[in-house]
Amino acid sequence: MSGAIRAAVVANASTAKQLWAYLPGNYAIVAGLDGDYVIAGVDSHGWTLDDYVIPRLASGLIWAREIDGDELVATMRRLGPFGDLQVAA
Repeated sequence: MSGAIRAAVVANASTAKQLWAYLPGNYAIVAGLDGDYVIAGVDSHGWTLDDYVIPRLASGLIWAREIDGDELVATMRRLGPFGDLQVAA
């Protein structure tokens, strides 16, 4: 699925810094609160959500599950923005 933005909910990361250490450059943390995060990005050159990102997180005992667009918006409203990202009400 080239060019499509993909997202996942993440749990069990001790800190955002720990989570960042597991992410390739084409994925980023877009929301987070109390150890729960949302990551999003675009698959590129084998760095895919299902074949690389989620298994890599699992290697550090960090749980992740892909979410669709509707669940992404609902989860970001619940968790709040991470950094400068804002979600329309």
